[in-house]
Amino acid sequence: MSFVDAEPDAVGALLARLRFRADSVTLEHLAPGDRRRHVEGLVLHHLVSGSASVSGTEACAIVRAGDVFLLPLGGPHTLTAIEHTEVLTVAVHVEGVGPSAVLSGGLPELMMSCSLADRSAVVAGLIGGIREELAAGRDASASLAEDLATLVVTATVRGWAESGCDRDAGASGWQLALRDPHIARALEAIQNEPGTKWSVAGLARVANSSRSTFAEQFRLAVGVPPLAYLARVRMERAKQLLTAEGFSVGQTASALGYCSDEAFSRAFRRVAGESPTAWRRSAR
Repeated sequence: MSFVDAEPDAVGALLARLRFRADSVTLEHLAPGDRRRHVEGLVLHHLVSGSASVSGTEACAIVRAGDVFLLPLGGPHTLTAIEHTEVLTVAVHVEGVGPSAVLSGGLPELMMSCSLADRSAVVAGLIGGIREELAAGRDASASLAEDLATLVVTATVRGWAESGCDRDAGASGWQLALRDPHIARALEAIQNEPGTKWSVAGLARVANSSRSTFAEQFRLAVGVPPLAYLARVRMERAKQLLTAEGFSVGQTASALGYCSDEAFSRAFRRVAGESPTAWRRSAR
């Protein structure tokens, strides 16, 4: 049964039986283009700052600072930073109910709330306490952070249930009609295949949108035009290839879809301020 087909009362009854418990809490800083792949297990993410795209088996969304989202079915998903991003990640398990009950209970793959930490003083206080404990590193800090994170998960699920599981909830409530899912798919396509000769029209097809509509929606969601974002992703990947992977300038240019070493070097210089060779020398 999908969450679209499930009766709200039945979903609410299921949620009332679930007891979520945090197993671990981590706070991580991601640079633009950094990706974190979570293979299995229930996970909650809170974006402390920045923005990112999240892509699961079916759901795809763009998330921003203050957003809290839970993946109750525990499927694989990828979080990709759009800009410099700080993310709080909580690994979760459900007490007293088998995984099959959760999977068959009509819950969505992704339960998301826009700006929950900004709208709820309780959630903001809990997250502030988690960050303080993680930074302090005192005795029992990890255990206390997990206890606080459990309350954040409970508040997340409770808020979603109190909305009546309404797929059309407004911006102030829970949103299962995820924010910018088509743009998120285009972001994932760029991150997965930065060497493809992407055009705005090609990315618009990935996003199932017209060229003009896609270009404007992408700029509003990400902050830069599609091809400017593509260039940024390519340069971040180029830096990885030139250093960690040991690629030559020619190999890097070819891997990232440039027609010549000179074209790649010009593009790299515009972003980094120096040639690829000079940048690699200074990076080393």
